[in-house]
Formats: sequence, structure tokens, C-alpha cells
Amino acid sequence: MVKRIFALASVSALTGMVSAVAAAGCSSDDDAEARPPDAATTDARSLQEAGPRDEPDAGGGGGDDGLCLADNPIDAAQFPYAKAIKSPGACTTKELESLSSFFKERAGAEDVKMSEWAQVVGASCAKCVFSETNGSEWGPILTKNDKLDDVNRGGCIEIVSGKPACGQAYQAVAACRIEACVQDCKTQDEFSNCLADVQAIFSGPCRGAYDTLTKECGDNLGAYETACKGTTWTFEGPVKVQCITGGAGGDGG
Repeated sequence: MVKRIFALASVSALTGMVSAVAAAGCSSDDDAEARPPDAATTDARSLQEAGPRDEPDAGGGGGDDGLCLADNPIDAAQFPYAKAIKSPGACTTKELESLSSFFKERAGAEDVKMSEWAQVVGASCAKCVFSETNGSEWGPILTKNDKLDDVNRGGCIEIVSGKPACGQAYQAVAACRIEACVQDCKTQDEFSNCLADVQAIFSGPCRGAYDTLTKECGDNLGAYETACKGTTWTFEGPVKVQCITGGAGGDGG
């Protein structure tokens, strides 16, 4: 069984997204052959570069390179999304450091309890940071049954871009990327190698989600990602934007 927690929390989880968009441009039938470059692996323990692929297998299913990639297109409409919480001043920088320190100590533990994590910060901060996945609004860290369910990077993108559709498209691509690999990968190494090959993922099972991302976020996606990037973990940037600054001072294009 593979652990999704590294893919959700590692700061490199979507490395290559901006360069992928830059390479492919605004997707259309005319540029259907455009292919995004490869990205760094998402396993927090191994950040080595993925090797180039001359002919990406758009159909997935492992292909000639043995990737355990989903065969069929993935419908991004299946992935939920809710309006981003925006609560400037709810958390302090010190509280963000406490959140990061707690996760570092427990990194890799699938059974880390969100109720315990929330106790390292004040009540107003915890209210902003932690949200149930089925809630009407989302903070940076999504929970289900007292466990980490997802990291809401799309909410941060929504705030800094001022475009809810861009945030939703970003979150859908992140979810699609994991779904494309978690279905058939049996080991952690297989999972990490699959996630690393964004070229195959975005030209294969997640092509639809990727096309929507390029349409909704446009040329400024790089600035949005920079504003939402954490130092060590993916949730750090969203916590800063959603719960500390409210997006003030960020470059939203």
C-alpha cells in the first residue's frame, strides 16, 4: 500500500506545474502535441530529477517505461472543491512554524490525528487552517475522520489570482495527478516515479484537467504558485495566504 501523505504534503508535490503550462501554452487542438517537461519526484525522502521521456505514452497503463499510470481519462468533475476561507490575522507566523514542526515530527505517519495537530495553535488559527472535506468552505488543510485528507493549494491559488475557477482547476489537477498513480501503483517507489512523470500524466489521464487549468489560470500561474509556495511543506504557503496575510502583498497578476 502506498502512502499518499508525502504526495499531499511534500513541497515538491506539484513541481513542474508552471513549466508544464509554459511549455504547453494555452491548450487547443492546434497545439495538442505540446508536452510538458518532467518534474522532481514527490516523495519527501527522494527529490531526484526524473529522466526525460522521448515519446510519452498518452494512454498510460504503464506503457513501455513500466509506469503504473491509469489507462483511462480521469474526469476531474469528480473532485470536490469549496470556496477558500480567507481570514487574515487568524494565525501568526509562530503558529505556522508550530504546525510545520509538528508535521515534521510525524511526517509519514498515516494515522496522525488532525485533532492533535490542531492543538499546537490557538482556536482561531485552527478554525482557519483545518476544514472538513465535506464543508462549505475550505481552509488549507482538509480533514476526514480526524486524518489528513488533502492539502487545499487551490484555495490559495484562488485568493492570489482572484479567480475561483483557477483555484478549482489547480486543485483538480493536483487531485487528478495523485489519482492517476494511486490506482495501480503497488509500492512507494512506483508511486513516486509515476507522480514524477507529469509529461505522461498531463498528456494522458489528466489531459482534460490540465487543459482546464491552462484555460482558467492563464499566463500568470507562475506568479500564483510562487505566492502559494511553502518552504518545506505544501500547506505552509496556503496557511500564510489564507490565515495570516489574506493574500495582501502577494503577486496575483
